Amino acid sequence: MTDTLNLSQGQASDLEAASESIYSQAADSVVGRRLGRDFVALITIFLIVVTYHIQSPLLQFELQFGKAFRNVTLQPVLGITLAVCAVALIGRWSALKSNKLRLAAAVLLTLYVVYILIHVIFGLNLLGLLMGIPQEAFTAQLAEVGPLAALQSALTISTIIEYLVILAVLVLWSPWQRLGVYARAVRRNAAPLLVAVVVLFMWEVLINVLNIQQFLLPRPSVIGGRFLEIYDQLLTVGWNTFQNAVGGFILGCGLGILTGLVSARYVSFSKALLPLAIAANSVPIIAFAPIFNTWFGALNPGSKIAIVAVLTYFPAMISTVKGLNAVDFKSLELMRSYAATDFEIFRKLRLPTALPFIFSALKVATTLSMIGAIVSEYFGGSTKGLGYRIREDAQLFRYPESWSAIIVAALLGIIFYLVVSAVERALMPWHISFREE
Repeated sequence: MTDTLNLSQGQASDLEAASESIYSQAADSVVGRRLGRDFVALITIFLIVVTYHIQSPLLQFELQFGKAFRNVTLQPVLGITLAVCAVALIGRWSALKSNKLRLAAAVLLTLYVVYILIHVIFGLNLLGLLMGIPQEAFTAQLAEVGPLAALQSALTISTIIEYLVILAVLVLWSPWQRLGVYARAVRRNAAPLLVAVVVLFMWEVLINVLNIQQFLLPRPSVIGGRFLEIYDQLLTVGWNTFQNAVGGFILGCGLGILTGLVSARYVSFSKALLPLAIAANSVPIIAFAPIFNTWFGALNPGSKIAIVAVLTYFPAMISTVKGLNAVDFKSLELMRSYAATDFEIFRKLRLPTALPFIFSALKVATTLSMIGAIVSEYFGGSTKGLGYRIREDAQLFRYPESWSAIIVAALLGIIFYLVVSAVERALMPWHISFREE
């Protein structure tokens, strides 16, 4: 190219440097989007390991890792999540026809997903059915007179299947072809990772140097060690809290969005409701918790769901109203000039304009829902929740256990946020914030 332009040596050197800079920036700008497939693959492998433990009573009731996921309401969610990740990883089947190895890997992963879904949703273990093992043996803790030999044989077969399915995921993922992407991602994220390592190191060192008592602030190594000892218990109680958070999130945000739609349509209704929304949203949660526990019952999950719904209702409603009213005036006049109906204007103009506002509120509501669920449990309720565990451990000066519960709460909140963000990407691929990536 430089030869055809008749450039001098200095000009050619400048052009080459500028081109390399542009290509490097362009490659870096899509690192985040490209890493999405890597995250999906890693999650898929993790869920394969989890569901492998779920489908065998020898692992689910005997190993600590298996015990962490034996909640009967959690297992269907894990199976469905595995199915969603598998679909995202496989992609279009038409693109696999030219590569027989990838096609075989996709078929193997699909069969495993179907096998797990039948087990966690219908309670039917196909491997046990083929080997003549009673289905009751897969849903209850083993007795000494149980079919241990047959279950051990089934576990051996399922272990081979697990390794083959993980290998299939690696074939579909092909991480060895993405080493350049990982190198750029490491360079981009080196600074925050270094800060995190330094903070943890200083935390560990300063506690020893300043002789801070362990009951005031445990060392990260102590917290991490204790977390590894009790994470199976914490995940169980964390799932109970998470269900209340999700229930309140759906109820509060759903009603908030519906109310926002009505408020945007009828201005007088919006003006009357908005002051009440602001006033109710300014009331601290610690004032709602004892009252709602009295109304619904301290042991009733409805009290926790109601508190979360109140916290998430008003941000969703206010953001919906703001988004629906943020349409460009010229675009609105253009649609009216083409005799568009109110429903067409809502579907093609107002709703797409409001979606970024709505999802911003939903992402904020994910953190509010976890806060509301934990605080409501802190002020009374079931003993199988994170709020209760944090309060009891703190009162008994078991601060490593309290910090471990806080870690679980933070992880669940992050997962909740990422799920809502993934839904946002799926529904709004046209938005400028995603196109710029």
